Amino acid sequence: MTTSAPGRARALLDAALPAPGEPRLLALSWLIKTVGSGLYLTTSTLFFTRVVGLPVHQVASALTVAGIAALAGAVPLGKMADRFGPRPTYTGLLGVQFATMAALAFARTFPVFLALILVFLLAEQGSTAARGALVATVGEGVERVRLRAYLRVVTNVGVTIGAAASALVIQADTTAGYMALLWCTALTYPAAAVPLRWLRARESRPAEKAPPTGSGWQVLRDRRYAAVTLICGVLSLQAQVLSFAVPLWVLGHTEAPPVLVSGIVAVNTVMVICLQIRFSRGAEDDRRAARMCRDSGIALFAACALVAFTGGMDGRPATVLLLLFAAALTFGELWLSAGSFGLSFSLAPDGMHGQYQGFFSLGRGAATAVAPVLIAVLCLGDHPRAGWLVLGALFALAGAAAPLALRAPAPS
Repeated sequence: MTTSAPGRARALLDAALPAPGEPRLLALSWLIKTVGSGLYLTTSTLFFTRVVGLPVHQVASALTVAGIAALAGAVPLGKMADRFGPRPTYTGLLGVQFATMAALAFARTFPVFLALILVFLLAEQGSTAARGALVATVGEGVERVRLRAYLRVVTNVGVTIGAAASALVIQADTTAGYMALLWCTALTYPAAAVPLRWLRARESRPAEKAPPTGSGWQVLRDRRYAAVTLICGVLSLQAQVLSFAVPLWVLGHTEAPPVLVSGIVAVNTVMVICLQIRFSRGAEDDRRAARMCRDSGIALFAACALVAFTGGMDGRPATVLLLLFAAALTFGELWLSAGSFGLSFSLAPDGMHGQYQGFFSLGRGAATAVAPVLIAVLCLGDHPRAGWLVLGALFALAGAAAPLALRAPAPS
C-alpha cells in the first residue's frame, strides 16, 4: 500500500520537528527567545557604546563582572525551579529579563548599566537551569536527549534569524534603529512565555528518599556530577575558539581571505543544524554519552592541530586547512553537546533537575569567563603553534577523563 503525497509530507514534517504537543510548544518558545538572542548578540555592544555612550572598556568590564557574579545564582535559582516548578520559574525569569532589557534602553550611566546587566545575566543563568528542568519534565530518557538536541538546532536557527534581521540596523547605524532593535529584543521574552501557557508538563517532585542531611543542596556533594561538569566545562572552551579566536587568528595570523571568518561560522551553523539530532542518538546511555565526550576531545585536538599550522601559510592552503579545522571543531561540538545532554540529565536525581542543571551550567559559564584570557595567552601570543597544540592536548585529556568520571560514587 503506497502512502499519499500529503501523508509523506506530514511524515517528513514530524521527523524534522519535535513531537507534537508539549515538546513542540517548548521548541517554539525557545525559537522566539533565541531570535532575540541573535538580535542582542550582534548589536548590544554597538548600542551600549554608540547610544548609551559608554567606553568600550567599561562595557567589557561590566559584562565580565556581571557574568562572573551571575554564576552564583545558578544553583539557588535552579533549586527554586525544583520547589516551585520549572514552568512558573522559567516564565517569571523571562519576565525579569523583559523588564531589565527594556530598562537598558534608558540607562545612561555606568552604575545603572552594571546593575541592570547583572540582574539580566542572573535571570539568564537561572532560566538556563529552569529550562533544563522543564526539558526533564517534558520528556524522559531518550526523549529528553532528543528534545535537548532539537533545542540545540533551534538555537542555531533562531540566532541566525536574529543576526540576519539586525544586519539592516547595523548598516544604517542610527540611534533610532538601535533603540527599536533593543525594544524588539525585549519583547521576545514575553513572546517566548506565551507558548508555555499551553504546556501541561508534569512538575518535578522532590525525591522520595532524600539523604538525611544536606539534601536540599545534594548537587554540591555529588563528586561524580562535579567531575562531569568540570570536564564538559573544559570541552566547552571550543565555543570561544569559534567566536573569539577564529576572527583574530584568520585576520591577524594567516593569509586566508577575511571572508573566511564568515565561511567558518557558516560551516559550523549548517553542520549543527543538519547533524545534531543524529549525533545525539544513544546519548541517554551514560557510558555512550561519556564516549561521546571522549570523541569530542579527540576531534577538538585534531581541530587545534590543523589550525596550528596555518600561521603564515599562503592563502589557498591556509583556506583548505581552516575549512577542515571548521569541520573538526564542529564534530567536537556535536559530540560534546550530545554527551553533555545525556550525562547532565541521566546523572541527576528525579525532583532535583533544577539545582543539577544550574550546577552544570557553571562549567560552561566559568569556561566563558576564562576563555578570552586563556586563548589569548596560548593561541594568540608569542608561540601560537605550541599554544594551539597545548589547547588541543587539554581538550583530549578532558575528553579521555569522561569515561573515568563515571566511576566516582554518586551521593548516598
